[in-house]
Amino acid sequence: MRLLDADDPSLAAFASQAARYVNRHAERGIGNLQTQLLLLDLGRWQMPVSINQGGERPNNCYVVSPLTAYSGYARDELQRLQRPWLARMLRPMVDGVEKLLSGARIERIAQVNNWLLSTNLYPTDWRGEELGELTALLRTRFPAHAFGFRSLNATSNGELLVRLRALGYLAVPSRQVYLFDGRDGANSAYLRHHNCRLDATLLRRSGYRVERGEALSVADFARLEHLYNLLYLNKYSPLNPHYSAAWLRQGQADGWLELCVLRSTYGRIDGVVGWFASDTVLSAPIVGYDTALAQRIGLYRQLTRLCLEEAANRRMLLNFSSGAAHFKRLRGGQPEIEYSMVQIAHLPLRQRLVWRLLAVLLRGIGVPLMRIFKL
Repeated sequence: MRLLDADDPSLAAFASQAARYVNRHAERGIGNLQTQLLLLDLGRWQMPVSINQGGERPNNCYVVSPLTAYSGYARDELQRLQRPWLARMLRPMVDGVEKLLSGARIERIAQVNNWLLSTNLYPTDWRGEELGELTALLRTRFPAHAFGFRSLNATSNGELLVRLRALGYLAVPSRQVYLFDGRDGANSAYLRHHNCRLDATLLRRSGYRVERGEALSVADFARLEHLYNLLYLNKYSPLNPHYSAAWLRQGQADGWLELCVLRSTYGRIDGVVGWFASDTVLSAPIVGYDTALAQRIGLYRQLTRLCLEEAANRRMLLNFSSGAAHFKRLRGGQPEIEYSMVQIAHLPLRQRLVWRLLAVLLRGIGVPLMRIFKL
């Protein structure tokens, strides 16, 4: 078990996707992100590890900064909340939490298996057998850092969650994601939902040609970056990762990112989805479409249908991330609370207290609100 940085000559000996990710581009292709990536070598598995010292760029992207995730991003979410009274009530609490988190340097953190995506997927056959040894290694290597794992939920990572809790990791809720179980293939229950059938008809009759990433030209990737930006940065939050055209192209070339586009009869790409998968779980960290086109065209509905079909065709569980909750529920999405598991036992008392207060607030207020209002 060892940690290697991108300049380590022995990194070239690894042919894994994680090694290529750390070595070739990774954070260098994400415009609003500042971090250091290492490669964790567990023998059978390799995983990228993000390291943040604290004090990086303001509003560092939430995929590496808990400060951004639990304050800046939360503030952006409040602006989109369709309940003004609730937003007014929560805003002072978010502001107060931000001051506490910033003062405790909560952004000084090492995160294992961090692919710099909204949802990190874990190897299906890795259940954390080496977690005790890994915890000791990280505590020795990063004595002033919190460290842990993002994107864990009970359905996909139940055994890993149990092991981490037994080792004293703190469970910090992050968001509510929506899961679609495609393991029954064409007989998967969500495909029978009325809205799913309507989406299938829309996609079939839309006139768009579905095209896989292997067929894209170099020039197409600039359009994909633009479409992603229209949705995730302009409509949602500028704190989402700013993935560049070069980053998208390298991910497709390396094979860990699988792109699929909707191309019009005029040759223009109007929608894109990008898949990231383990052996059993599919996610869609890249979604984008031309938001200037009429809503009746239903580009997001068509891209969603592509994701649901892909999960069923592969007989996988689709983790369709958070957001658009009502839309996903109408199509059979099952809500699941996602957690970060963080080791803080070695940190000074003040930092431990702030982390624990954050976890208490999110469990006591954040999670109930997500469930009550179906966020």
